[in-house]
Amino acid sequence: MLAAIAAGAGAWWSYGRATPAVAGWRRALLAALRGAVLLAVFLLLFEPILRRVTGREDEAVVAVLLDDTRSLTAATPGQPAPAARLADALPDLPRGAGVRYYAFGAGVERLDGRPDSLALAGERTDIAGALQRVDRDLGGRNLRAVLLVSDGRFTAGRSPARVAARYPVPIYTSVVGDSVSVRDVRVADVLTNDIAYVGSELPVRIAVQATGYAGRRATVVLSEGGRSLARGEVALPSDGGEAVVELAVTPAAPGLRQYTASVSALPGEATTRNNSASASVRVLDQRRRLLVLAAAPGPDLAALRAVLDADDQMQPTYRTQRAPGAFYEGALPEALERPAAAGGFDAIVLVGYPGAAADAGHARRVAAAIRAGRPALFLLTRQTDLAALTSAFTDVLPVVPELSRPGWAEATAGPTPAGAAHALLDLPGDGAGVLGRLPALEVSESRWAPSPGARVLATARRGGVDTGAPLLVVRDRVTGEAGGRTAALLGAGTWRWRTLPADLAGLAPVYPRLIDNLVRWTTTREDRRRVRVRPTRPAFAAGERVQFTGQVYDEALQPVSDAEIRVVLAGPGGQRPARTMRALGNGRYGLDAGALPPGRWTFDARTAQGSDRGVFAVGAVADEFRQPGADPALMREVALRSGGRAVPLDSVAGVMDLFRRDGRLEPRVVERTEETPLLDMPLLLGLIIACLTAEWVARKRWGMV
Repeated sequence: MLAAIAAGAGAWWSYGRATPAVAGWRRALLAALRGAVLLAVFLLLFEPILRRVTGREDEAVVAVLLDDTRSLTAATPGQPAPAARLADALPDLPRGAGVRYYAFGAGVERLDGRPDSLALAGERTDIAGALQRVDRDLGGRNLRAVLLVSDGRFTAGRSPARVAARYPVPIYTSVVGDSVSVRDVRVADVLTNDIAYVGSELPVRIAVQATGYAGRRATVVLSEGGRSLARGEVALPSDGGEAVVELAVTPAAPGLRQYTASVSALPGEATTRNNSASASVRVLDQRRRLLVLAAAPGPDLAALRAVLDADDQMQPTYRTQRAPGAFYEGALPEALERPAAAGGFDAIVLVGYPGAAADAGHARRVAAAIRAGRPALFLLTRQTDLAALTSAFTDVLPVVPELSRPGWAEATAGPTPAGAAHALLDLPGDGAGVLGRLPALEVSESRWAPSPGARVLATARRGGVDTGAPLLVVRDRVTGEAGGRTAALLGAGTWRWRTLPADLAGLAPVYPRLIDNLVRWTTTREDRRRVRVRPTRPAFAAGERVQFTGQVYDEALQPVSDAEIRVVLAGPGGQRPARTMRALGNGRYGLDAGALPPGRWTFDARTAQGSDRGVFAVGAVADEFRQPGADPALMREVALRSGGRAVPLDSVAGVMDLFRRDGRLEPRVVERTEETPLLDMPLLLGLIIACLTAEWVARKRWGMV
């Protein structure tokens, strides 16, 4: 208003001094046009808005969380099941327009209206997750209180007491179930390795707890698929204690194995559904298929052969050069070019190969297999033909002859700083330092050059002086999807490390361990698969939703975000139709396959970038019956930490009156502010241009311009 008065007064005054002078309606018209322009400029500078503040009442909302898990079906002998007590209390639960019902187990489900019954089929109880879900759903709806009805036994998620400490509204708790100790025997835990190996013993630690059976004896059985594998007896501990039984199994085949530990049932138990527990173990086949190519018979080959043949995890195939193109044991295997997964060899061991009698075509085949990603171990011997080695294997081994010279000299092995820290030289005794105590080897007078990316783990020492000449060299060589590791030991006479004199008998395990380390290190591949799909856990409960995660990469191992991954599941009842994984961004994918029938399942995931496959299990779990009975202490703690109260289940009918007395049902006044610009900027600019144009035209017609 002040701007309008100032603009009008200034414009009227300015036309009182105009030449020629104007008066009457002409002066009024010109002053009005100029005043409108000045006012519009003021508005552009200050941008006035209209603000309106309104208020409305938002009714109070109360959330009721109902435990919908199997633990409520476990009855104490002589007492009704908690499920029956909950059913009796359902009619007394709060009702009204502001009450929202939720049923929870491992997840949370919104219930429409007031529930009359629950499925009570949940395999896990996540109280904290249910409380957080209510906060997300109703946090902006004047949520005033939460009524939690449960036995208080959570088997998944965070501790509900921690969530309650920072919860925005009070939580009122009502306990379902018997809070007194019940007689029970249960398998508390089955502890074993996540990964085991075919033919190797797998220890399994089984923890048993009991209430009311102190001193009684029970039988513990470890089984797979209903077949008993091992058994033992245990004296049951006193209440709150734990007894441990150590059993062992030896897996006979690779794959996902599910072992079940069971303790015998005793009379008077509250439930026998917690008398067993399972553990899933991924069994790998660690046997290595080796192709051992020797330049000629000799003591180094004999020493290596003795070590490999004594190891059950090694499956060597020998080919010893007899003449050009011929071997003592037969022709060069056709499986040389096949991948290990297709029946080929896990690694190639070159013992002095190629020698003087080596066939050039065979050498090229071997080099091509190594170049394609096959791991390789090269052991120098006196039979090695350095010219043939340089010709065929220059680009595949971790070290090559840079300058060939005749002659040999004795030298001991000395670890480098890189070798002292490398897992390859984790040897009996004092680790890498034990190499210097072994007998001297014969080293070539030739000069060797490590390949790009290679690491020298040991060098040759003569007379206690480090010559710097490489003796043990390794390289991680990446090719395609697989990383082909290579290693080279450039000392002839390694038979001396196996055939030791009496004063060095304590070093006898060093050579076998070194060979084992070399083979295992070279055959351990980095995971460079371009498609990786896995279930979120190796075993799912019956009725639990089976979920998968996946990753897809291009040839440069960069994430691919637009791949189409089709997953086919096969299990009890046959094969399921293919499902497409959902893109989550940055090369990550997810799939919810829903609930599947119990049993062993396989999955096959395929996309344009590659494929992946695996196994998982679906079966009943006893998490909800691990500890029968309620936990009123936890429920009280949840209530107190949040500022609420513990309400007896038989008094739940008066909970709404309790809310009113606590002031929890008062409506909330919600203020809403709306701001509207009085004038739009383009409109003001148009008004200024129009007024200035009209003023100029009028002044022109009246001879003022």
